[in-house]
Amino acid sequence: MVMRLKLLIILFGLFAGWSASAQYWFGPKGGANYNIFKYQDDDYLDSFRVDPTYSFEVGAVMIYQATERFSVQGELFYERARKELNGDRNSTVNVRSSTANSFISAPVLFRISFGREPVHYYLSGGPKVRYWLGGSGHVNLDDFDEFGLEQPRWSKLVFDQSKSKMSDNIYAVPDANRLQFALVLGGGAYLDLRFGGRLLMDLKYTFGHSNMGFDDNPDFEFGGTGYKELFSYRNHTISATLAYLFEYDVKLQSKGMSTIKESNKTRRKKKK
Repeated sequence: MVMRLKLLIILFGLFAGWSASAQYWFGPKGGANYNIFKYQDDDYLDSFRVDPTYSFEVGAVMIYQATERFSVQGELFYERARKELNGDRNSTVNVRSSTANSFISAPVLFRISFGREPVHYYLSGGPKVRYWLGGSGHVNLDDFDEFGLEQPRWSKLVFDQSKSKMSDNIYAVPDANRLQFALVLGGGAYLDLRFGGRLLMDLKYTFGHSNMGFDDNPDFEFGGTGYKELFSYRNHTISATLAYLFEYDVKLQSKGMSTIKESNKTRRKKKK
């Protein structure tokens, strides 16, 4: 017990020392992502072709610079993932499906940096969590055209079956896996700018760990056509982003506060 207490005191002292001299960088980010989809059912991909797609992400970055070499990068951003599906030549169903889903994502990455001013390079890695906000999509089936039926389309996804209203193009995913986890590996470079601030160029590969739907989630089925819109898939992502960062230096701010306090003391003495 005593040893644990001593260890905690040492760790707290190290953290306090780092915090007193730490730098924080924060600012907006944005860029493109490349989505690769992995289905649990291999037979599904024998009948349908799901190609990688491009989309975008936009949000904010904050970096805690503990030392010249080590830092922690946290992000919060809006992310969009598009999926395009087509019937393969082995399929008995002629179908084209297009979906777009939206997420709020928050990775926390540990970084190690190299190089000298003004250009530094770094490697990063850590976990990522994202929350499924909703989505939209449509399916084009030749069978529907043949019988003069309106093609399936959902302008909104909900996650409560009671809120589903297919006549208004509102579809439900009742057992969606909304809170999803992933592992992120990446790297990049940052450039210290002459007029202040920092330009961050970041490249990441995200290994998706969570499926879009749990095992009990019903798939979208379309009138006995033989096609199902499955949710038993996860997606890996390659992203390339740019960020402009502002600096907040704890040490300089502390000096500034000390100077203000000393100035106030001097003024009080003069008044006396």
